[in-house]
Amino acid sequence: MIATVCLLLSAVIAFGVWFKLRRVFRQSRMTTIMSEARTENDLPSVSLCIPARNEVHAMTDCLESALRSSYPKLEIIVLDDGSRDDTLNLIKSFAHAGVRFVEGTPLPEGWLGKNHALEGLAHEASGSLLLFADVDTRFTPDSIEQLVAYMMHESADMVSVLPTRYDGMRPSAIFATMRHFWNLLGHDAKHPAVASSAWMIKRSLLVDTLNGFNSVASAVRPEKSIAATVAQTGAYRFVISTAQLGVSYEKRLSSQFETAVRIYYPDFGFSGILVRLAALLLCFTPYVLFVSSLLAGDYVNMVISIICIVILSTVNAWYLSVLRSNNYGIASVCLPYILIREMYLLMLSFDTYKRKAVTWKGRSVQVSTKKS
Repeated sequence: MIATVCLLLSAVIAFGVWFKLRRVFRQSRMTTIMSEARTENDLPSVSLCIPARNEVHAMTDCLESALRSSYPKLEIIVLDDGSRDDTLNLIKSFAHAGVRFVEGTPLPEGWLGKNHALEGLAHEASGSLLLFADVDTRFTPDSIEQLVAYMMHESADMVSVLPTRYDGMRPSAIFATMRHFWNLLGHDAKHPAVASSAWMIKRSLLVDTLNGFNSVASAVRPEKSIAATVAQTGAYRFVISTAQLGVSYEKRLSSQFETAVRIYYPDFGFSGILVRLAALLLCFTPYVLFVSSLLAGDYVNMVISIICIVILSTVNAWYLSVLRSNNYGIASVCLPYILIREMYLLMLSFDTYKRKAVTWKGRSVQVSTKKS
């Protein structure tokens, strides 16, 4: 009886996820070309701001992608935040192409490294729009023009983009963490989804009204707090990248694990982690009961388990396909492993923060986390 209830609950969770994400996807899609015919004088200036620390593996592709942009009023600024590898020299090698190098300053007390780097970039930037991007983010030549046009069309003060992946058959995509899934699932008016990969905001709003990053100096996800503030005025938009927008990313699997451990506990708190662990455990139940029912000859529960597994796999494949991933078949087969791995990352995030052992690019992260 208990087994049957667990199986049914897993199916209910799958349908609930499908219903919620379908609504989020509808709200977050760009369905038409947003660019409009206008003269260059009508366009706002944009500063593409990229913080970097020990990023030799990704910096060249990142800057080459940015330099291919067709946007006419664009400056590209990269701040080196005390890299210990050859990142600094690599950035400087792009100076002839117009990339502006900024050397980071010593980290003040009470600041996280990336937040301080973002503050330095905002201070140096001259554009009326600031586009913050990670080194893992890639743009097509039209991406920035499309993003600016969308922002103007929506009369938005801030826009955040969830990038897509075009390398879906790599292990880093097939076995990706569920951090974007949690981000989308929790999206609502008071707690909007936001992506650090690429987000654009009016400089006057960030610098003059919000006092830069000073109020979020120790926030693990400063863009999340800023987005929540802007959303209160109805001027925030979250969009999932499409082929026309062309914002994509490639993040190594090890980096994904580090990011998940760093953000899960601050984002969810202890109670939120417990809820997610319970939901993931219920979704893993059909796989366990299928094997046990098969061995015990309990064909009723075995059939119910198969039905639940099909439902879970279908919802997972649908979710990945909407995000333009072409690995949804393989990823759905690997879903049991991903569920177990995600439970481990949630528990590891809680444990690591409790032990005060969280690090970010070689620096200790000591921040106040949500209370349950």
